[in-house]
Amino acid sequence: MTHQEYVFVAYALAFSVMFAMAAKVWITSRSYRRQVEALAVVRRRPNREER
Repeated sequence: MTHQEYVFVAYALAFSVMFAMAAKVWITSRSYRRQVEALAVVRRRPNREER
């Protein structure tokens, strides 16, 4: 394996790990945002005692 191939493989591995982590964070933030939106809807509703 030449130095150029080694560097190419190292960069490919680094970018694949960065892409995987970015995708994981994006998916996690989407589910977290849905939970926050659901809580906001529940909090906007008036309480049963106030009706």
